[in-house]
Amino acid sequence: MSDLARLPSYPSPTTLIARSGIQFLDFGFDPVRLKVREWGFHDTAATRAVDDLVQLDFDEGRGQYEVVENGRRRAAEPNLVITAKDALAPFLDKWVPVPFLQVRPNNQFREGPADWARVRVVDLEARYGAGYRDEQGNRYRAVLAFDTGLIAEAEGRAYLAPSPKDVTSGALFALAPQQRANHWLLRQSWMTQWLEELFRELHPRATTEEIDNDIKQKPQESLARYLAFLGLLAAAANFPPVKLVGDAERPGRGAIEVDLVLDVGNSRTCGLLIEAAGELGVNLNDSYELSLRDLSHPEVVHTRPFESRVEFAQAWFGKNHLSRLGGRADAFVWPTMTRVGPEATRLAARRRGTEGNTGMSSPKRYLWDEEPQTREWRFNVAYAQDQTAMPAAAGPMAQLVNQKGEPLHLVDVDADSADHLPVFEPLYSRSSVMTFVLSEILLQALTLMNSPQQRGRRAHAETPRRLRRIVLTLPTGMPLAERLIFRKRAEAARDLVWMMMGWKLDDAAAPAPRVLTDWDEASCTQLVYLYTEVARNFGGDARRFFQLSRKPRGNPAAVGEGEGETLSIASIDVGGGTTDLIINSYRLEGAGTSVTLFPEQRFREGFNVAGDDILLRVVQAHVLPPIEAALRTAGIANPADLLAELVGGDRGGEDVIQRNLRQQFALQIAHPIALEFLRAAESYDPTSGVVAAESRPYETFFSGSARPSEEVVTFVNEAARKRGAENFDLRTVVFPIDLPGLDKTVRAEMARVLAPLAEIVHAYDCDVLLLSGRPSRLPGIRALVMELLPLPPERVISLHEYRVGAWYPFRDARLRVEDPKTTVAVGAMIAALAQSQLPDFSFRSDLLRSKSIAKFIGKLDGGGRLQKEDLVYRDVDLDNREYELPETIFEFRGPMWLGARQIDLVRWPAARLYALEFARPEFAERHARETPFRITLARVKPKDKDSGDVERFRLRQVTNRDGRAVALDRLTLRLQTLPRREGYWLDTGMLKTG
Repeated sequence: MSDLARLPSYPSPTTLIARSGIQFLDFGFDPVRLKVREWGFHDTAATRAVDDLVQLDFDEGRGQYEVVENGRRRAAEPNLVITAKDALAPFLDKWVPVPFLQVRPNNQFREGPADWARVRVVDLEARYGAGYRDEQGNRYRAVLAFDTGLIAEAEGRAYLAPSPKDVTSGALFALAPQQRANHWLLRQSWMTQWLEELFRELHPRATTEEIDNDIKQKPQESLARYLAFLGLLAAAANFPPVKLVGDAERPGRGAIEVDLVLDVGNSRTCGLLIEAAGELGVNLNDSYELSLRDLSHPEVVHTRPFESRVEFAQAWFGKNHLSRLGGRADAFVWPTMTRVGPEATRLAARRRGTEGNTGMSSPKRYLWDEEPQTREWRFNVAYAQDQTAMPAAAGPMAQLVNQKGEPLHLVDVDADSADHLPVFEPLYSRSSVMTFVLSEILLQALTLMNSPQQRGRRAHAETPRRLRRIVLTLPTGMPLAERLIFRKRAEAARDLVWMMMGWKLDDAAAPAPRVLTDWDEASCTQLVYLYTEVARNFGGDARRFFQLSRKPRGNPAAVGEGEGETLSIASIDVGGGTTDLIINSYRLEGAGTSVTLFPEQRFREGFNVAGDDILLRVVQAHVLPPIEAALRTAGIANPADLLAELVGGDRGGEDVIQRNLRQQFALQIAHPIALEFLRAAESYDPTSGVVAAESRPYETFFSGSARPSEEVVTFVNEAARKRGAENFDLRTVVFPIDLPGLDKTVRAEMARVLAPLAEIVHAYDCDVLLLSGRPSRLPGIRALVMELLPLPPERVISLHEYRVGAWYPFRDARLRVEDPKTTVAVGAMIAALAQSQLPDFSFRSDLLRSKSIAKFIGKLDGGGRLQKEDLVYRDVDLDNREYELPETIFEFRGPMWLGARQIDLVRWPAARLYALEFARPEFAERHARETPFRITLARVKPKDKDSGDVERFRLRQVTNRDGRAVALDRLTLRLQTLPRREGYWLDTGMLKTG
């Protein structure tokens, strides 16, 4: 089922918030329900002037067409009749200007605004298949878009957009479908050119000569179809009149403040908005999920957690070159350069392969990579008007960033002069792409919170909303250096959106939102549990809840508090990119039920093995083997070699198209099939005795527009044919879903990280263990934790089975957590409000501060372990801002990794922090005989007390094997937390079949 936008019942008039960007209204209709399904015209065919076309009125009572002449009606015969089908045909799936004009007191229309409303009508059958209808039985969807920008009235200036005076006077605007009201607009050259171009595009295979001959015979047909189109919309879609109120930038003292909470994951992103309605304070039921308008399929709005994928792509709202001809250079400009979520996934799957680099699976994986790329980024042109892949440097945003992707207003004054110039060659660092992603999400959130649909579902529907705070959660195990980069990217995104909207960043009367990055994901999950229990289940009696939840202990004084005063909670959060553990203790302060919860972090850890790694193992163990077996049946002796050649990695002589097809195989085929395998595994009951595998044909894994492209299927089929396969077709492969086998795969992949985490939970004698993250729904995850037995089974709570209640925004029908991914965003919302705004729950969220986990630092081996002999620094205390690294010397013989762990055990997994290597290839050649170099490092002192910038190092001294000093610029020490610089398997398509 598609994510079609909901169809609200719009009031009359419907209010739009002035200067709130592009706003969308959604409608559904089916022409078969209309009484009148054709529109008559009289075309004199004398010239191609607008006045040669006369629109006739149809009198239903008399059953005849009529025309008004000299104030009197008379019967008239049309010589041009447009049916509903003909009226729709030129305009389907195209943005078309519509005359939404100011209504005068006598119900006549003023001539303008001329260019502020556009509509796009989509045939759902053409999009989703024959017979498709939405829930209301509509075949067509109409998306009406308004550019809410204002243009002040001035003598001699065309009335192209509403003015500030229209806002203060409460001017009303309505659709003017009749020729007598809109003929002035149809006379304007930009409008007539727009309609003629759409008419020509109706017959893409016809020659120019054929179309010109057709126009000579019916010179006014394009105008007649347009007027019939407007008549159809007026009768079928029933657009309400609208008026503009308020000001999105400076909404005034009565504005409703909104907080945006974002959990940006490596795999998926979840967002919430919550309103604070003045004196009433905050009600958690006033929260709503962040949704994304699909700008290339605008009838679609994506809700629930969405993919973190990003693609560079421009949003188009029609023929803006003709709009500029009419006098509006800035009409309907969506200022960002990226699409995110399902839209980005669809765009990525439609790549041709020759465009170059257009996107990535998630920029969060590459926060560490602040180096400019060697190849420029290109726009994805899957839905572009011009199919030429242009450099990704266009629109308002391109004027505000340099070629590295850094905002110009934040570039250091001492930087190179080129860094102060707007982008010419887009070599944006992969880290900077996070700025672009957050900019798009923020712009979507601003549009959503002031949309008529969203305001109409809440109190104070006509009051503007103002964004007060942006709350971003962080992976529990994320290095503090990466956390600082993430915050920098979020603040840059906020600044850029404000500047692109034409808003002031330093307006004291309407300050830009604050960015908060204080809370980790696993702690936020704990807050969902604590809030549900304390505020909802125990009526605010935290002390009673603590007493019942604590493990029995023989000596309460041993932990330093009285019985029932503290509670220790551990959380294991299995995400897409990381598996994290946090252990927090909670202390009560206060008498009776009037208490405050004080948190203290006791332990945190994170490992880069999680859901996406499970997915890769499923691809390798369950998706590729059936393809290999089918290849062997088709006559290929060594099918494993063929698959290794196709999806095993880059090879010499491989062209860019082949590399893209490998990526597309991973994205379009392997990834969705593996996801379906894991969805099936979520319902597996290991005690059921099920052994037989269900077999599913290839076709059942895909539906509608999600089907893999012919190019990708041919990529595999043609390679098989060249190897001698007979009658091999990838689309005929059958995939057995072996649930016990999938369970073993999950366990094998996750045991290496869950075992040490369970050991810590047991060592810290925790009272409760929470399991969260979407992969935690897999039975193998919980079963593995139970086998490790860190706590008694009744003290291990899987949050997807946890009953939260009606307050939870992402609950299922049983009032349980529908998707464990959502607990992070909801918990962050509680953290943002719990200090003073929530009844029955007072919590000192300001104390949830993460400490550095880099205690033992040294050289990592090839398996990512920190061996005893490679340890350089021990018992490091980076949380002490005055701490200095000891002047310990270690050897450099070639590129190496520096990593850290927090426990003095060789078997404990280490985290990658820095890559140390020669700065340039020629330096490696010149100095190879002088190695080993002797290296000492120094700590970069934190800038201020609260910067969080405590894990940065620099080269202090480098000497060669003879003891002579080597210039420090010969080496580079840079942050890198991924083992492969070229990227993650979801970006490279390297499935490592060998």
